Amino acid sequence: MTYHEPNRHKAAKHTRNKATKLSTSMPHPVHRPNNDPKEPFLFNFTKGLSHGENGLLKNEQDYRDFAKGTQTHDPNVFAAVSPHRGPFLNVDPNAHAALDCEADRSPYRQWESPTAGHAFVFEGPDPGAMTMPPAPEAGSAEFAAEIAEVYQMALGREWGVASLMSTELVGALTTLGGKKLSAAAAKRITSCNAKAKDAADTLSHLRWFKGRDALNDTADADQRARRRFGKKQTPSNMFRGEGEDSWNTPFLSQLMFMGSGGCTRDLKKRASGTIAYGAQSIDQKVRVAKPETDYMMKWAEYIDVQNGANVRPLASEFIPGARRKMSSLRDMATYVHDDQLYQAYLNAALILLDEKFAFDSGIPFHGASANALSRNNREPFALFGGPHLLTLVTEVSSRALKAVRLQKFTVHRRLRPEAAAALFHTVFTEYHPHRDLPGTSPYDATGTSAESLARHQMASLIAPYTHPYASDGTSQGSDPALDKILTEVRLHNEKNCGDTTWLLPMAFPEGSPMHPAYGAGHATVAGACVTLLKAFFNMSDHKNPKSPAYLVKPKGQALVPDCGASPEDVTIDALALPMEKGLTLEGELNKLIWNISNARNIGGVHFYTDYIESALLGEAITIGILREQMMAYHAEENVEMTVPLLVERRLPDALLTGADPSAMGKVKAVKIRSDGTLTAADPTPGR
Repeated sequence: MTYHEPNRHKAAKHTRNKATKLSTSMPHPVHRPNNDPKEPFLFNFTKGLSHGENGLLKNEQDYRDFAKGTQTHDPNVFAAVSPHRGPFLNVDPNAHAALDCEADRSPYRQWESPTAGHAFVFEGPDPGAMTMPPAPEAGSAEFAAEIAEVYQMALGREWGVASLMSTELVGALTTLGGKKLSAAAAKRITSCNAKAKDAADTLSHLRWFKGRDALNDTADADQRARRRFGKKQTPSNMFRGEGEDSWNTPFLSQLMFMGSGGCTRDLKKRASGTIAYGAQSIDQKVRVAKPETDYMMKWAEYIDVQNGANVRPLASEFIPGARRKMSSLRDMATYVHDDQLYQAYLNAALILLDEKFAFDSGIPFHGASANALSRNNREPFALFGGPHLLTLVTEVSSRALKAVRLQKFTVHRRLRPEAAAALFHTVFTEYHPHRDLPGTSPYDATGTSAESLARHQMASLIAPYTHPYASDGTSQGSDPALDKILTEVRLHNEKNCGDTTWLLPMAFPEGSPMHPAYGAGHATVAGACVTLLKAFFNMSDHKNPKSPAYLVKPKGQALVPDCGASPEDVTIDALALPMEKGLTLEGELNKLIWNISNARNIGGVHFYTDYIESALLGEAITIGILREQMMAYHAEENVEMTVPLLVERRLPDALLTGADPSAMGKVKAVKIRSDGTLTAADPTPGR
C-alpha cells in the first residue's frame, strides 16, 4: 500500500513559516555592556593575549583586534587576532610534548568558539534576540560582594556540603537507619557549620548585602532583588541561588546525589547513588581532587596562565583511581571542571523517568493528561515520551551555548575572577609587582602610559574597597569585610605556596576557560535544561493540583552526604535528614541550577551575576524553542505546557509574539499554548 499526502509539502512549508514568524516578529534588543571597557582594559577579558610581567597587555591593539573579531561571523576578522605565542615565565613550552594524547601537546590554549554567537539557529530565538543586563562595574558595591564571595568560596573548598545549612538541620542529621551520628561525624559537620557562620557574618558586613549601594550599582529593582541586595548572609542561604523551597533545606540538590529509586522511590536505592540508564547504570560518584591543593597563587604562574599556557593535564591534580559521593565544595568544583554541560540534567531526567514522575497535564498520551482523546490508545515515545525529552535536553543546551557566546564575547567581555583578584594583589603590593620594569613609565608626567592609567584606575576603583589613601590615615575603606577576607587569602597563599600574594587560589591548574565570564555557559545551559524539565514534568501533584509535586514528601527523609573521616576519605555515607515540609520537585530542580552554576564560582571561574542572569537567558531560550514546537502538533492534541519561572519577571519581547501585553507584565509562571503564544499562569501552589 503506497502513501502519498498531496498537501503535505504545502502544509510542512506553511507550518515552518508559522514557527519562523513566531520567533522573528519582534525586533532585536540593543545589547549594552557596562562602563568598564576603557584603556588599558583592566576590567575586561584579555586572557590569551600577551601580558608583561606587570600584568598589563603588552600591546593594547591586541585587545581592540580581539573585540573586533568577536563582532562578526566572518572568520577572516578573528583570524587577524594575535594570541600570545612567546615564552612563559614559569612553564616549560616543551612540557607537554611527551603526553600520550596528541591533542594535549600544544603549549598554548585557544579561545573557545568566540564567534559561535553569530551562527544562525533554525529553532528557537536567534542569539541576537536575547540580551543580558550590564554586569556589575568595578567600584560598585556589588562587584565587591561578588569578588569577596568568590574569595570566601576558595577558602572554604574543603567544607562539607552537610555543614552549609541551618544549625537546626545540622542537628537533625541521622544515619540512614535513623541512628544518632557518631561523635566524630557530628563534630566534623558542626565544626564546618561554625566556619560557615563566621564566613556568612563577614560577608553580611559588605555594603551590598547590607543594602547600601554605590553610585554605579544597578538601580533596577528586579535585578537588585535577584542579586541579593540587602540580603543578610547565613549558613542557610550563603553560596546559594534562586528558586529553592522557602523553608530550610540541604545545600546539595537531591538530584546531584541520589540514585533512581524506581516507581516506589525506594530510599535505599536513592542512597546508592546509582541511576538506571537502560541496561546500564550511571554512578553519581565523582573523582577526587587532591584536597587543600590550589593553583595560581604565585604571580609568575598567574601571568603564564593569562598568557594562555596549557597546564593540563596535570598528573598530580587528582588522587589516582579515587571516586566518592559528592561531599565537599571542592567535589562540586571537580564535577563542573570536566562535565558534559547537560549531564546533570540528563541524570535528573533519567531519575524522574525511572521514578515515574507525572508529566505536565497539558502533554498528551500520559495518564495525567487533561485531553481524554489522547489517552485512549496511544503510548508516549517518539512524541512526548522519554526519547523526546532526553533528545531535547541536549538540543536546548546547544542553542543556549550559542546565545551566551554572543553575550560573553561580543557584548560584555567581562574579566574573570582570577584577573579581578590580580588587581587587588597589585593594590596590596603598592601597585607592584614590577612597577619599575624597563620601558614602563609609572610616573609619566602626562599620565598617559599604560601603567599610569592602570594605577589611576586601580586607585580610584579598586583601592577604595579596602584602604583608600586618606590624609588622616583613619579611613578603613568602603568594604572593610573584604579587607578581612583578603587577609585570610594572604595567609592561605603564604601557607600553600610560600609567597605573599592576594591572588585568588584556583581549584583548577589552568584557572578559567578561554572565554569571558559574563554570561556563563554552565549557568545558561542549566537554566535551559531545567526549564525543559519543569515544562515536561508536572510541578503540581497531578492527583491534587493544589499541592506541589514532591521529590521528598513531607515528613520524609532527604539525603545528605557526610563529611568523611578526612578530606581524602572516599567512604562517604548517605545521611538522613527528616524534612517536615518535604522537598518540592520544582525547588530541587531550581537548586540544581545553582548547584552547577555556583560550583563554577567555587572553582574560582565565575561571579554570582554570571549565574543568575545567564540562567534567565537559558530559561528564555527553552521557552522560545517549546513555543515553536507547538506548531508541529495537530490542533486537536491541545498540547500545552505550564512553566514556573526561576524568578518573577517580565519575559523578553522575543517571546511575547501574540501575547496579551496587559496580562504579560511580570509573571511567576507561563503557559505555552497550542498556538505557541504565552499566557500568564498560576505559580506552583504550596511553595
